[in-house]
Amino acid sequence: KKRQPKSPININEKDYDIIDEKYVKISMWNKRYINTFTIWLFKLIGNNPHYGIEAIKDVVQKYDLGGSHRINGAVVFWQRDYNNQIRTGKIMLYNQQTGKRIKDENRPNMINWVHYYLKKEHRLKADFKLKQCFYGEHLLKKYPNAIVAVFESEKTAIVASIIFPDLVCIASGGLGGLNLQKCKVLAHRHVIFFPDLGCYQQWKAKVEGISKHIFFASYSINDVLEDNATEEERAGGLDLCDYIIKSLTNNN
Repeated sequence: KKRQPKSPININEKDYDIIDEKYVKISMWNKRYINTFTIWLFKLIGNNPHYGIEAIKDVVQKYDLGGSHRINGAVVFWQRDYNNQIRTGKIMLYNQQTGKRIKDENRPNMINWVHYYLKKEHRLKADFKLKQCFYGEHLLKKYPNAIVAVFESEKTAIVASIIFPDLVCIASGGLGGLNLQKCKVLAHRHVIFFPDLGCYQQWKAKVEGISKHIFFASYSINDVLEDNATEEERAGGLDLCDYIIKSLTNNN
């Protein structure tokens, strides 16, 4: 853990557009919250005596785990910012048995986005200005004194939030999603960064660079996976979620 000199941070700069809250509500209507991702969650955690179905219900509400009517069965990971405004939503389809992502055959190697579809349908202005935030960022304001855990994927943040309820679990949305702009909301917080296997050095360099501009009350880059992974696990680029799944499957 390290400390740095204090520096002022303005997280209220409004150089972006937002999406109407009604689209979040629409994603929850007609039981769309029962999608391939939440079905997999229930199979993994809902039947576990330590957690149960209530844990799934709580996380669905906590993270607005709605469904998409554009891609049947897909979950929408809404990016709700520190001020509770919707920046966009990431639409992803999962295998409800394995929890693995199913990629869109029509848009290979690309993520589907709510703002993309709303612009296409002329429900957003053509020059809609997107500025992404951390997934789960709204929870920082709700739990101001909790330790923050930063993961790469939304899936890992959600699963980790169930297993470690005392942490505020958020996600950068990918390896390249960790940047100075997003991290402004982490000023004055105790933060643990959890890079995926093989990404430790990249995240370490990024975080140390960011720490020169933002005052963290304390921060660390977790290296437990990096120090203990097998070569096979390292080649597979496993993250903390994979280890949690393995432990739950083995009732450990």
